[in-house]
This record gives sequence, structure tokens and C-alpha cells, in this order.
Amino acid sequence: MNLLSIVLAFCFGMMTGGDSEKYPIPTKTKEQLFYIQRNHNRNTIIYDANFDKNGNLIKNNPINVYWIRYEEQSQKMELRTIEKIWAYGVKCSKIENAQNQYHVKLVADEDRKLTLKQNNPFNASIYTIIAQKYSQLNHIYIFADNSGFWPKVKYIELFGKDVASGKNNYEKIIINK
Repeated sequence: MNLLSIVLAFCFGMMTGGDSEKYPIPTKTKEQLFYIQRNHNRNTIIYDANFDKNGNLIKNNPINVYWIRYEEQSQKMELRTIEKIWAYGVKCSKIENAQNQYHVKLVADEDRKLTLKQNNPFNASIYTIIAQKYSQLNHIYIFADNSGFWPKVKYIELFGKDVASGKNNYEKIIINK
């Protein structure tokens, strides 16, 4: 989590504050895996499954990451290179002997284990452990303190659905640095 705190805080430090009470919920599409929102503004990072024309995950690039810039005109915007490398990019590797499944790591938090699974053509989900339960990830919220020279991530919240029970679940991870 230390690297996550430093990298995300650095990227958040370049942004201005926003209304943390009124976050838009991105329109759910068949491609959407999950999204990230932060306390500094309402702009949202979207993680979509990247399918070929037959509805299969694209092996060398199974996830497409981009912004929805709600603070501007709600337009879609590709990530900047620095954001891909240090903050919001993903690294995906095919799971051997598993049909259409990938290990996924957020570049800012390579310790969190995520799994991308294709369920059907044009249908995929991302899974992780939330509150000690195997869960389908829905979204992440990051709160960073921007009062100092370098912003500091204070906590991260994970929202998802417990695969076994089908119930929504939640975990708050406090960053103590």
C-alpha cells in the first residue's frame, strides 16, 4: 500500500477539490468492469473489458482504461502516459490453463490480486477479496488529504458483491503513513 499511497497522492495533488457528496454513477455498459472515484473531484476512471468482434477478450490488451471528465463536459478522455504508468494503468497476464482468465494488477497497487474472467461473449467481470470474501468488484473510492506539500492517501474503500451470497459488500482500508 505504500507505493499506492505515494503514487495516487502525487497524481491527486495536481487536481483541485470537488463536491465529495455528489458523485455521478457512470452509466453501466456491457464492457464496464469497475470504476474509481476520488475525493478531489467528480472525474471518474473507468475500467472496461476490451472485446474483439466475436466478443472475446483481446489477449494482449483485455482492459481499456479511460476518464469520464464529469468536471468538464462529461466527455471520455484517454489516460495520460504518466497516469497509465504510475496511477491508473493495469498489467494483465493470461492465467495458464484457464479459459479467458487474467491476473490483473493496478500499477499503483500491485499487491491487490484481481482476476478478470470472461463469462460469455461480450460479458466479463473482475474479482478480488473484499472483507475477506471472494467478490465481484464494482467500484473503488480513494480519499486523499491534499493539505500538505504532497497529498497523502488516507483510505481506500472497495465496493462489490460477495460471489457466494450475492449480497453487496464493502471494505475500508486505512492507510497509516
